[in-house]
Amino acid sequence: MKDNLVLTINSLRNNLLSLRGKSIKIKTSLESLDTEVDALAAALKRKITHVSVGLENLNGEIDKTDARFDKMLSDVEVYKAKLEREMGREVKRLEKELELARKNPVFMHPPEQETDPESLRVASTISILECIVRSICGSADDFRLASYSFLFPAVFERVVRADEEAYLLDTVPSSALTVIQRGREYLEWVRSECDTHLTDPNAWELFSPFVSDWWRNDALPLLYGARDEQWDTDEPMALVEVLSWQDDVAGRPLNFSPVWDAYEIYSKYKDEVYESSGVRAFEVKMFSFQSN
Repeated sequence: MKDNLVLTINSLRNNLLSLRGKSIKIKTSLESLDTEVDALAAALKRKITHVSVGLENLNGEIDKTDARFDKMLSDVEVYKAKLEREMGREVKRLEKELELARKNPVFMHPPEQETDPESLRVASTISILECIVRSICGSADDFRLASYSFLFPAVFERVVRADEEAYLLDTVPSSALTVIQRGREYLEWVRSECDTHLTDPNAWELFSPFVSDWWRNDALPLLYGARDEQWDTDEPMALVEVLSWQDDVAGRPLNFSPVWDAYEIYSKYKDEVYESSGVRAFEVKMFSFQSN
């Protein structure tokens, strides 16, 4: 009996020791967990602080943007008022001129200015070049744009400057018909090789250099009777440029001022040079040739 009691007591003592060890382990684990929780809390606090600072900076940028926007609105209002004032003054001036014109009919017909011979030569040249391009291209507007992409910088801009005498054409060259025939043949070749319009970006990249080379090496030397080495370094206009010329008529004076000036001179003297440049007779000849 006594022995059993001793064994029981020893067993209880061992269990108590085991529980004490487990308790110590649990306490250690809890302390470790507390340390991790503290670390996580500190990290979270740092992130919250960082986000808070970011939000403050964002609010500051928003305030600055609002201030800039308010200033922009103010500037627009100032410009609007200035424009209305200036336009109002211009309207009043025109009204006075109109009233003066009504009272004095002579005022409505000012003396005609003398014709500028240099401008006439520019107009004749543009008229001739337009006649040739129109005769080659017909309804092929994409080929026309590809032609313009080289002709505008290489020829039209030099024509309007009128500082290179060789670029001015007073009458239709005798080679014009040959150029038109070859141009139509070249257009047919392009159509046979290209399965889409030339203003497609991929087609433009592939075929526009060929069109430029045809004008550079074949058509222009025939028209002018000589080849200008400057054509080798002239860069054709990009597709985005010629499409802008075609679509943004209002932007032409700003974006293509030399070419625009050339067409303005041509428009001014178009009727006068149509006969004197031989374009009218040439078109009649072309019509007769095609009819036969």
